[in-house]
Amino acid sequence: MSVNRVEQAAGWDDQIATLKGLGCSRMFFEEASTRGERPEFHRMLAEANQHAVGGSRVCLVAAKMDRAFRDLAAADEAITRPVNRDIIWLLPDLSPHPLDPSDPTQMLLVRMMGAVAQFERDRLAERRAYGIAKAKKEGKYRGRKPTARAKTPEVLALMQRGFRPDEIAKQLEIGRASVFRILRDQRENAG
Repeated sequence: MSVNRVEQAAGWDDQIATLKGLGCSRMFFEEASTRGERPEFHRMLAEANQHAVGGSRVCLVAAKMDRAFRDLAAADEAITRPVNRDIIWLLPDLSPHPLDPSDPTQMLLVRMMGAVAQFERDRLAERRAYGIAKAKKEGKYRGRKPTARAKTPEVLALMQRGFRPDEIAKQLEIGRASVFRILRDQRENAG
C-alpha cells in the first residue's frame, strides 16, 4: 500500500480494510512521492522473492492498481515480466482473482486501466502547472510551505542540548543540509 502525500493518508483506512478483507497477512506502508525512491515497495518485492522458491507461489495484493504502480510501464513490467514467475498480483479494483499474465483479456484490462490512470496523472500535472503559472503571474503564488525552516525552534533547542547536526536531522526527520542552513541563518541573524 502507498499514499503519495500526507493529505492522502486518509486513504489508508480504506486500503487497510480492503486488504484485511482479502485476508492479507503482511502489509507494507509507504508514503512516497511519484518521483522518489520506494524502499518499502522494494522490501516487499525482496521478501516475496525469498518466499517464492521451489514452486511456492506468493500473491502480492494492492488495494488499487495506482497504489502499487507509478505508471503503465511499471505495472506491465511487474505483472507480465516479473523477476520471479512465482510472484503473482491481485488487484481487486481490476479483478477479484489474481492476475494471470498469460490471459490476454486480463492483460488488456491491466493495460487499459493503467493507460487511463497515466493519462489522468499527466492531465493533473498539466493543470497544476497551469494553475501555478497563473498564480505566479497574478502575484498570488507563494510556493510550498517551508518544512525544515518551520522546525527552527526545535533545531536550536536540540543544538543547545548538545545534539550534533546529524542527530538533529535524524530526530526531526529533516535533511542535514537544512539543519546546517538553519544554524547558519541563526549565526548570521545573531551577528
